[in-house]
Amino acid sequence: MKKRIILLSSIVFLCSSTLLSQEEKEMEYLLSGPDRPSFSGFGGPFVDFSAVEGDFAVFVGGGGALLIGQTFYIGGYGEGLATGHYRYDLSEVTHIDDPKISLGHGGFWLGYINNSFKAIHPAASLKLGWGRISVYDDYYDYDPQNYVANDGIFVLIPQLEVEMNLTSWFKLNVGAGYRWMSGMDKQYQDLHGDMQDYYKSSDYSSPVGTISLLFGGFGIR
Repeated sequence: MKKRIILLSSIVFLCSSTLLSQEEKEMEYLLSGPDRPSFSGFGGPFVDFSAVEGDFAVFVGGGGALLIGQTFYIGGYGEGLATGHYRYDLSEVTHIDDPKISLGHGGFWLGYINNSFKAIHPAASLKLGWGRISVYDDYYDYDPQNYVANDGIFVLIPQLEVEMNLTSWFKLNVGAGYRWMSGMDKQYQDLHGDMQDYYKSSDYSSPVGTISLLFGGFGIR
């Protein structure tokens, strides 16, 4: 009888200890907790300073991304040429007196942020996109049929950046990199019967400086 009482008491004690230890343990989750990455997002406008056909050029655009653990992000962007550039050498081919360049592209936006919770910290990004280049008569720029000499482009823009945390929801980002532009293969026949390229990649590939205003959930740990 005594042995039964001791055995029963031992079982009750073990069960109680197991239950107490389980109550003391914190519930674990895959997507939250101190060791799990936080998720937030951000977006905003940016301005690129570069060169087109050897002249100073400004591109204006914007983008948005999913921010993972305040360290990595993935999203999309789009931008277009804001300054006026003309290809007078194409006047006779296009039958436009002042052929103005139209250039825009968009695609994926990837990035890495180092020590994001410091007031000033380094970052890096990559824009990988596709778009179109063409010329049009500036007088009829709202007529889609007026865009001629259309050609597809592929764009790659890696950058190194410095970010400044102005508030928990607002950052200023300043970057420098290089824009590689390729994929242009459209040609025309000149007056001598020779084939010529409408556009050359070397005329549109250029060093790039960027200023971005970013708004989002930057204070989430």
